[in-house]
Amino acid sequence: MTDGYTNILVIKLSALGDIIHAIPAVSALKRSFPDSRLHWCVEAHCAVLVEHLTCVDRVHLAHTRTWRRGRRWTGRQGMRRFLADMRAFDFDLAIDFQGLLKSAVLARLSGCRERIGWDRSLLREPLARHLYTRTVGDVAFETHMIDQCAALVQAVGVAAIPREFPFRLPEPALAAADTFRRRLPREDFVLLNPGAGWPTKRWPAERFGELARRLEQELDITPVITYGPGEETLLAEIRALCPDVVPAPLGLMEFMALCLQARCFVGGDTGPLHMASAVGTPAVALFGPSLPSRNGPFAATDLVLWRDLPCAGSYRRQCDDWRCMDFTVDEVLAAVVQRIQRRECSGN
Repeated sequence: MTDGYTNILVIKLSALGDIIHAIPAVSALKRSFPDSRLHWCVEAHCAVLVEHLTCVDRVHLAHTRTWRRGRRWTGRQGMRRFLADMRAFDFDLAIDFQGLLKSAVLARLSGCRERIGWDRSLLREPLARHLYTRTVGDVAFETHMIDQCAALVQAVGVAAIPREFPFRLPEPALAAADTFRRRLPREDFVLLNPGAGWPTKRWPAERFGELARRLEQELDITPVITYGPGEETLLAEIRALCPDVVPAPLGLMEFMALCLQARCFVGGDTGPLHMASAVGTPAVALFGPSLPSRNGPFAATDLVLWRDLPCAGSYRRQCDDWRCMDFTVDEVLAAVVQRIQRRECSGN
């Protein structure tokens, strides 16, 4: 292992779930080099997750969409200022957890001399490998992303990489979550997250509505719907079947604080699922085009519903033969009951 680094640059721009998967490796990196200053480069819209990590010393906000889509002069000026700010730290080590050409370019333009990333077999954009000084490739594609990220820091001698997520949730977020919970009609509640970035990862809203109705009527548990901008239609469809569902339009930190008090979380392969898992919320995950072994929840006691179809693991964002997410409400409700019982029996 190198004796130490003065400034370490971590690049993981987005998305929320992918950032969660990189955190154990980054935390272990900081623990191995406690005297180093650890910097994280992240897209501005995901920065709140990184800003509340105890292992990160400084956050650099990237605006890659603005740089690409803004006026040519404005975009170039913004990127120049961003890179000048990063170069001022004279980074000794840069690790690209994103694996895209744009993230590899940022690592290169940061001026860092030692740049580590995945080799061609694990890159979505293979050209990125030419911008690294060292690559890591002895990892199977289906390996969980937490462990794939761990392989990158193992390249600099980091050995123990526990699956820990050192968030420091702000007091206002904890207070807001507690206020929200106290206003619910019942003490017990389950979080339902119907949204997903890909249409193929979404369980039908009408089934979420039926699940919500049965949670309330059969289990005496309040269904709480979490949703983000642009997902109001999903909420309306669920409310049409279960008018008593409680909407929770919360910020990311408030959502994570609320997860601490939930009996269970139900949702697809999305950022909220992985955020809930990171704070230890029992989860029932509904997986379709993505592999649970690679992207699933990371607690052994969590439950995953997944169809082992010929197209399993296709990672398709669009599909004309949508079967992989065709779970019945009975199946999902049974999984919720089982997951809650597991926690009551084992404490996790």
